[in-house]
Amino acid sequence: MMKTITRLHKAMMVLEYFTSHSWVWNTDNMAMLLAQMSPEDKKIFNFDVRQLHWAEYMENYCMGTKKYVLNEELSGLPAARKHLNKLRNIRYTFNTILVVFIWRIFIARSQMARNIWYFVVSLCFKFLSYFRASSTMR
Repeated sequence: MMKTITRLHKAMMVLEYFTSHSWVWNTDNMAMLLAQMSPEDKKIFNFDVRQLHWAEYMENYCMGTKKYVLNEELSGLPAARKHLNKLRNIRYTFNTILVVFIWRIFIARSQMARNIWYFVVSLCFKFLSYFRASSTMR
């Protein structure tokens, strides 16, 4: 437990400077260079961040931080992902049971709530049928 707290404290100290200051980046020179490059150079020196796959970048960033800044092994990742999936499934199950429970208490017992529920559901069906019909007209 103490080892985990020490590692967490070390990570916070390393990142404190970067997370506690405001940063303003000027990209005028990069935009000018990108505008003056030929299409061939743009393929060779691809540094346009608009084409970056951000989900993959963030995953690589987190893995690099874990491995090189925190000096942790990556061998525990499959077990951690499996654990997160199990927690996600528990959350979905809990939320579903909660919604059913709330529905049974409020919607099933009150005529006004039941009428509102039917109105909202009918609007959703009309909305979906409109888009289904409009997508077949193309």
